[in-house]
Amino acid sequence: MHRAGLLPVLLWGACSQVCRNGGSGICSEAALEEIGVPFGEAALWAASAVPEGCDAPGPQCSWQACADAWRYALNNLRLAVESASEQDKSWLPIDQVHQLHGFMSQLGREQEMWYTNWGAAAPTARGLIADLRPWLSSEKSGLRVPRADIGTRFPTPGRRSVSVPTDGDKSSSVTLSNGFAMPVLGFGTWQLPADGTTYRSVLAALEEGYRHIDTAQAYGNELEVGKALADSGVPRGEVCLVTKLSDVGDYVKARARFEQQLQQLGVDYVDIYMLHSPGRSAEERRLAWQQLEQLYEEGRIKALGVSNFDIAMLKELLAFARIRPVYVQNKYSIYQPGGRDEGVQDESLMEWLVQERMVMTGYSIIHPEHGGYLSPMEDPHVKAIAARHGKTASQVLHRWLLQLGAAVIPRSTRRQRIRENGNLFDFALPETDMRLLNGIVGLLKSDQSGTTPVWLEDVYGASEFRV
Repeated sequence: MHRAGLLPVLLWGACSQVCRNGGSGICSEAALEEIGVPFGEAALWAASAVPEGCDAPGPQCSWQACADAWRYALNNLRLAVESASEQDKSWLPIDQVHQLHGFMSQLGREQEMWYTNWGAAAPTARGLIADLRPWLSSEKSGLRVPRADIGTRFPTPGRRSVSVPTDGDKSSSVTLSNGFAMPVLGFGTWQLPADGTTYRSVLAALEEGYRHIDTAQAYGNELEVGKALADSGVPRGEVCLVTKLSDVGDYVKARARFEQQLQQLGVDYVDIYMLHSPGRSAEERRLAWQQLEQLYEEGRIKALGVSNFDIAMLKELLAFARIRPVYVQNKYSIYQPGGRDEGVQDESLMEWLVQERMVMTGYSIIHPEHGGYLSPMEDPHVKAIAARHGKTASQVLHRWLLQLGAAVIPRSTRRQRIRENGNLFDFALPETDMRLLNGIVGLLKSDQSGTTPVWLEDVYGASEFRV
């Protein structure tokens, strides 16, 4: 075992390339920060998250979730053994880890390949990780990362975070490209039942200083949202009220549905209104958008947006829209940064939105990717960063997205959690931690074929095979 407190240090090529691109010629010590990273703990955690019954095809199993979790586990395992001390390398089964990692890489991202082949390799993977559990539980590696680079070309050309207040003020806002000022901290109401729970939760959020409330036709709780807003005593003009057209059958009669939603909410306008999904066809999207444009021109909507759209769908919309969307609401997490398949896309949605002057709001930041087995709240890399700052994993994840230039809409039914989720403005994440959080999706998607997504810098070295 290596002695406690001595961290073997990895300095990956991606890091060196950043320094060369910066014009310094080499990575100077002053430009780097050494961070302890829990590769071993992450390998154990990810492998345990996959149900053993899903190592082979099953009706309750997702091959993609299985592949992602095992890729995450084996990337962390490989990085743990490769960064071990020379003493530990003398007995660690590095060749076996490399063989297993190489086999995983050959499976790629094809469902048939995983279903046909992984079942035979899974017992070996589980047995290897079980044998190494004592070492992996105590293993800590050191990683040197650039101090002033977050590993992505967004939210700023200089690869730096946006400036988010740290004075405790929850009222921080971003000005959308049409001039509307939207508070970056919102309160989400998805899955809050309309049995008094939504009313109490929204009222508590408003009392705690939230000034952005998000709901939708599909949530079935607009009546309680409106009642809470009316009873809060907060002037209507101080609250950004956001809702969505959800039922695709209503796209052709969007105006009529909007009128009904206004009645439910008890207001005469909404601040942001959006299509909740791309719907069923381009023609229905066009018809719905034209009606939304009319409502916008009448002053009954202050800003238009969409939800669950990818770049292709947004480009289609821009081709016929007279009034451009200024807001996009998608799932955004460390494993799914902006869209369902964002981790394997050649182009970053967030970078594209910055260029098009649209603002992202991320939902379900703390939850697994769609159908995934891994929870961001339990990720050892996230928990390590949270521990360094004395914050919860939820606070770190929401602050991360704020510093990427997006808005957040956490939700809870408990006042304590509502307060905790709102306490995002009394600390800041340094660029090194931003880079580590941005890079987590690379551990989930990369293998020996290269860094995935391609728009991400490989801070951990997940695609760099080292003996």
